[in-house]
Amino acid sequence: MNKKLNIKLFLLAFVSGASNLLGQSPLSDTLYAFKGINFHSNRLNHFSVGNKITAFDSLTMSQHRHQNLGDLLAEESGLFVKSYGLNSLASASFRGGSASQTAVLWNGFNINSPMNGQIDLSLIPVNFCDAISIQHGGSSALWGSGAMGGAIHLNNLANYNKGITLQLNLGGGSFGSFNKQAALDISKKKFVTSIKFFQSEAKNNFQFNNINTNESIKRIQSNAEMHSQGFLNENHLIINKNQRLNLMLWVQQTNRQLPPTLLQMSSQSKQNDQSIRLTSEWQFEKRKTNTTIRTAVFDEVLRYEDYPVNSFSRSRSFISEVETKYNLNKNHAFNVGINNTYAIAKADGYQNTIQLNRLSFFTAYAFTAKNNKLKANVSIRKEFVEHFNVPLVYAIGSSFALNKNIKLKANAAKVYRLPTFNDWYWNPGGNPNLLPEHGYTQDIGFKWQFKTKNKRWYFATEPTLFNKQIENWIIWLPNTNYWEPQNIMKVWSRGIETNSTICWELNQLKFSTTLLTNYVVSTNENKSSIVDAAYNKQLIYVPMYSGQIKFNIGYKKLNAAYRQTYTGYRYTSSDNSEFLKPYQLGSLHFSYQLNYKKWRSSAFLQVNNLWNTEYQIMANRAMPLRNYALGITFEINNK
Repeated sequence: MNKKLNIKLFLLAFVSGASNLLGQSPLSDTLYAFKGINFHSNRLNHFSVGNKITAFDSLTMSQHRHQNLGDLLAEESGLFVKSYGLNSLASASFRGGSASQTAVLWNGFNINSPMNGQIDLSLIPVNFCDAISIQHGGSSALWGSGAMGGAIHLNNLANYNKGITLQLNLGGGSFGSFNKQAALDISKKKFVTSIKFFQSEAKNNFQFNNINTNESIKRIQSNAEMHSQGFLNENHLIINKNQRLNLMLWVQQTNRQLPPTLLQMSSQSKQNDQSIRLTSEWQFEKRKTNTTIRTAVFDEVLRYEDYPVNSFSRSRSFISEVETKYNLNKNHAFNVGINNTYAIAKADGYQNTIQLNRLSFFTAYAFTAKNNKLKANVSIRKEFVEHFNVPLVYAIGSSFALNKNIKLKANAAKVYRLPTFNDWYWNPGGNPNLLPEHGYTQDIGFKWQFKTKNKRWYFATEPTLFNKQIENWIIWLPNTNYWEPQNIMKVWSRGIETNSTICWELNQLKFSTTLLTNYVVSTNENKSSIVDAAYNKQLIYVPMYSGQIKFNIGYKKLNAAYRQTYTGYRYTSSDNSEFLKPYQLGSLHFSYQLNYKKWRSSAFLQVNNLWNTEYQIMANRAMPLRNYALGITFEINNK
C-alpha cells in the first residue's frame, strides 16, 4: 500500500461521493440516554449476565468523532491507556492486566495481532464505529484467547429506510493537526450501503520541558509527523424475512515518525502501518432458531526504519465461525458454535514463516425467571492447538433485581491467553516451551438507579468488586545476550470500580455529572528467588488510584462539558523503587448544533490539558501542554 494505493483510495472515496465516517451519529441534543444500545453480537446480548458493560451514548461518540479509540477510552472509560505520545502507540490495561490480555472485537471478530497479541488503539478512528462498548471481567469462554481482563467491542449497525445521507467533517488544531472526514449512506427498505473516509495529518511539534533535567529552555518535539488515511465500506442486505447478509471492507494506512525519548537528542525512526480487513456474515432466523455464519480475512503489514535497521513484518488471519442460538422458550436459551482461526506471519525476527491453526468449540446456556428478576448463564469453551494443551474455560454469571431500582450482579470465570508468535518464535529469544497463561476471575457488584416521577432527576451508581489470579504470566527477562520470555509470574489483581451519574432536566436545560473511580492492586505473588525484589510488589505501569469527573450541561442546541482526570503513581521498576508522579488533567468541550429541515450542522471547540500540566504517561515520553482542537460538521439527508 504505497502512493498508487493512496491515489486509488482517494479516487474511490471521491467517486463514491464521500470522504469519511459513516454511521456516525449526529450530535445529539440529548444529554444522556436511559436506554441501552442494541449490540450486534448474540453472545454479548444474551450470555454476558453478571458482567459489567459500559456503552458510550451518541453524545459521547459525537464529542470524540475526530479522535482515535485510545483517546476515547482514556477520557471516558476509566481504563488506563498507555500512550507513548500524540498519535503514538496506545494500548489499554484492564484491572492490572497487560495489553495482550484485552480482546478488541470488531463486529465479533478479534482483531488483535497474532504476532504481539495486541492492537494499537491510536490506529482505530472513532468515526468508523457506530457503537462502542466495554465488557469488564474475564470472558475467554465467549471470545477466546486474550479476553482475560475484559473486551472492547466495536460494532457497525445497519439503519434501514433512512434515505440518502451525506456527512462532511473538517477539524484542526494545535501542532499542525488537520483532519477530513466524509460519509455517504444510502439506506433503503431492505438494503444499506455506506462509505466512510478519513484523512488526517499532524506535525506534533509541541514545546515541552524535559522534567528529567534542569534545562531552562523548552525543547520542541521533533521527528513526530503523522499522516493517516482509510476508508470503510459497509453493505447490509435483507434477503427475506428470515435471512440477512452483510459485507464489510476496512482499508487503512498510517505513516508516522517516532520521536526521540527524553533521554535522546534526536531520532530518525519511522513506521508504516497498513491493514486490510474484509468480513462477511449471513444470518438465518426462523421461529426459535438463529444461525450465523461469518468469515473474515485480516492482512496487517508493519515497516520500521531506523538507519541502519529496516525491518518488515506481515501477518494474515483467516477466521471462520458458525454459531446457533436456540430459544427453547422465554426462559431458556442455548448457544453452540465452532470457530477456526488460521494465522500466518513472517518477519525479519523469525527464522521461518510461522503458521498456526486454532479450533474452538463453545456453548452457552441462559436462564430468565418468569418474573424476569433472576437471570443466569453459563458458557464453556475448549480450544485445540497443535502441540499445546489449552485448558477448558468457563464462565458463570447471574443478576437479580431486588426491586425496580436495585440489581445485584456476580460473575466467575476461568480464563486463558495463548503465547503470541513473538513469544514463541522471535529470534533470538523466542521460547517454544511457553505455556498459556491461565487463571480465574470473579466480579460482584450492584447497580442502583432512581428516577423521579416527573423524570427530571435521575441517579445511578454501580460499584464493582473484582478479583483476578493469573498463573504462567509471560514476562520477558534478560538472558546472557538477549531477552527471553518465561512463564515466571503469578499475578493477583483485586480492587473496586465505581461509576456514578446524576442527571437533571428542566425544559430545554439538561445537566449531568459522572464520576468514575478505580482502585487496583496488582502484585506479583511468585517469588523466583530468595532475593526477588519484585515479590509482592505492584506491577509496573498499573496505577493503584485513578478516576475522573465530568460535568455536562446542555441548553437547546448548545452543549458544554468539563472533565478532570487523575492518574496516580505508576512504578517503572519491578521493585517499585522508581516511579512516575501522579498527574491531573482538565479539558473543556463546547459544541453548537443547528438544524433546518433536511440538513444539520454543528461546530465544536475543545481545550486539552487546560491547566498546562507537565506530565508523563510512559517514562521519558514527552506529552504536550495546553492545546486546542476545533471543527465543523455538515449533514444532509434526503429520505
